[in-house]
Amino acid sequence: MNGKERVLRTLEGRETDRVPFGIFGTSPENERRMAADMGLGSVDELYDLWGLDIRHIPEDKTLIYTGPARSHQGLSADCWGVPYEVRRYGNSGDVCPLKDVGSVEEVEAYQWPDVSDFDSTEFERTLDRYASRGYCVEGGLWAPIFHNVTWLCGFETTLSNLVEQPEVSHAVIGRVTDFWIGFCKRMLEAAKGRVSIMQNCNDFGSQRGLIMSRAMFRLFFRQPLQRLYNTIHSYGVKVMQHSCGAVDELIGDFIEMGADMINPVQVSAEGMEPAGLFARYGDRICFYGGVDTQHVLPEGPAERVRDITRKTLEIFRGGRYILGPSQGIEADIPTSHAAAMFEEGKRLF
Repeated sequence: MNGKERVLRTLEGRETDRVPFGIFGTSPENERRMAADMGLGSVDELYDLWGLDIRHIPEDKTLIYTGPARSHQGLSADCWGVPYEVRRYGNSGDVCPLKDVGSVEEVEAYQWPDVSDFDSTEFERTLDRYASRGYCVEGGLWAPIFHNVTWLCGFETTLSNLVEQPEVSHAVIGRVTDFWIGFCKRMLEAAKGRVSIMQNCNDFGSQRGLIMSRAMFRLFFRQPLQRLYNTIHSYGVKVMQHSCGAVDELIGDFIEMGADMINPVQVSAEGMEPAGLFARYGDRICFYGGVDTQHVLPEGPAERVRDITRKTLEIFRGGRYILGPSQGIEADIPTSHAAAMFEEGKRLF
């Protein structure tokens, strides 16, 4: 059974030879670091050694922007007109291009990106390589709605506008969503069946609760995300909803909307304990992640990692589950600890 078969059978609640493995959110740099630490010559060899089943398409390997260069306040900007430093250093309202937006007319007059300005050559080349190795390929939509709005308007302005300028918020969210619907279609048409899962990264949780109320989520973001889900499903592709933090209050909404998988299961956040999640939702959705990256994987030791891995798999046994870290594997996580997680996972099957 290859990775694609194993993951899709898991998502559909069918029997597999073992639980699938993945490391979603891990940067290419950290993948290369771990491969080198293991004495391997390539990241592909690392995936083979650990038995990783899901291969994520990094943002720089999806559709590549080929349109005219943009800038804002003298700073080099991305296709949205958002300076690169906003995404690199945080949502600084001082240099966000729509920080002072005050009307729907201003929103409509803004220079929105055009999906025709993107090239799929590198995406298709990467898909050929991953699909030929039997991976379950997961195509990325990097922060397509909520975070895009915060990069355009600034984090504080985004949240205050939900209350003070709801019509402006709906207009910005609508234009952002329109773009990502078109981008998603372009990706899946270029994929020609080689992508099995599409993720969207919209972090609605903090360590202790939601960033906004459930009512605000439903008023402003549920329908746009539903449009995205519907587009993905129309191509016969599964939906992975990524949201960091304490998002237990929204999991029921994600399920009703049709999400097939929740990632990353940030178990140290409030209300995100694996046993409780499985009891509430385990018969309705697949969970992907859950081995703690805030303390367990960085601090270890390896035997503690193995113990937590065993306990996590015991909790989710009988349900739909993909073993992986509760966030991407960062530089503070020793390679030996990540290896222990997957070695234990294979040992139990």
